[in-house]
Amino acid sequence: MRSVQCRCLLMGALFLTATAPASAQPTWNTLPGEFAFRTLKGFYVGALSGGGLSTEPTIVTGATKAGSWEKFRIKVMDPPAPHDKAIQTSSGNYVTAVSGGGRNSDVMHTDATQTRAWEQFRIYDLRAGGVAPTYFALQTINNHYVTAVGQGGKFEDAIHTDATSIGSWEFFRIVKCGDLGTDTEYTIVSPNDQALTAVEGGGIAETGQDPLVMGYWPGDTLDRAWARFKFIRQSDGTYALQTANGVNYLTALQGGGLVQKYFPPDCGLFEACIASFSRIFHTDATRVQAWEKFRFIDQGDCKYAIQTTSGFFAGIYTDSHGVTLMTTRRSDVVTDTEKFQLVPYGLASPVVFN
Repeated sequence: MRSVQCRCLLMGALFLTATAPASAQPTWNTLPGEFAFRTLKGFYVGALSGGGLSTEPTIVTGATKAGSWEKFRIKVMDPPAPHDKAIQTSSGNYVTAVSGGGRNSDVMHTDATQTRAWEQFRIYDLRAGGVAPTYFALQTINNHYVTAVGQGGKFEDAIHTDATSIGSWEFFRIVKCGDLGTDTEYTIVSPNDQALTAVEGGGIAETGQDPLVMGYWPGDTLDRAWARFKFIRQSDGTYALQTANGVNYLTALQGGGLVQKYFPPDCGLFEACIASFSRIFHTDATRVQAWEKFRFIDQGDCKYAIQTTSGFFAGIYTDSHGVTLMTTRRSDVVTDTEKFQLVPYGLASPVVFN
């Protein structure tokens, strides 16, 4: 049974852009690094043989880790159009929605060597309206949606393009691989599949609310998007993470080496029954110094280790109360609890008026 469909009108972009004159010749710009498409069940979309195929199976969804076949480049049309994205396989070929979409057999080819209409896709950001934060939907040129049949895990009949509305089978998390670029915004997804959120968009230190939480904060919206950070590359190869307010930066207290603690509520007769946490991050810095610098070390599978200036790594753990907490005291990257994924913000295709 399919999950509940989202039939509401979704915002397809963050900005409105005027349609280019008909005479303008578009160019295609390649975004830095590569990207992987992860289904709701955690499987990755892969182009068999790295692309170059015109006979099914061409696209599969059976991988549980992102290898070379699961990594794609994304190209963006300039000037923009509603369907302004092209997806390039590791062989250099492009993904084609046969007939422009609307099919459940002979659905996709991966042998195109140039971008024409059937190679153009529109990307919707599903955090709009709180539908599915960190997930996207892909629309073909004839306005159908790309479907991962059964939410992934298939080597045959893996992809359809005949959906006319967006449900869970059309959810794809697009995660970053390789070069992060600079001045690019990402949502950081923790190893327990939670977005890291700078509460109030940053600016919090010792008092008031927790500065950094795992999960979306109530009331967060697509426009406000507290669960995003601008990655500003420094001259030494590290990154400063600017919070959503555009003013503050994430700080690893003491430059790392700390373990977050959970303090259960003291529900005495005259006590407020409120739990609390120790703090290992702040978000009130207004300039970049050592504690605001982080290294993102590519693990080769579209995951990254986050290293603080002290040399320790960030990670998560579960305490004796069953609460999942963060640490900046891991001495090495040994398990998936030290690996984070990055979801690009602002990847949605623009709304284009005529």
